[in-house]
Amino acid sequence: MVKSSGLSGVLSSFLARKMRSRGRRLSTDEAELLEQYRALTESDQVAMRYLIGAMKSMSRF
Repeated sequence: MVKSSGLSGVLSSFLARKMRSRGRRLSTDEAELLEQYRALTESDQVAMRYLIGAMKSMSRF
């Protein structure tokens, strides 16, 4: 797994620790998605955040 640098790496690490401290563990699917996200280049991570934001704004649910 490639470690991402910068804010996204710090943020995802913080969020993962925060989830564990509350007693909620990531599901296998969530952990896999997080691992794949971390393996992306920083520019690809930015693109994914834009894509997810667009999907959220288009969702009716």
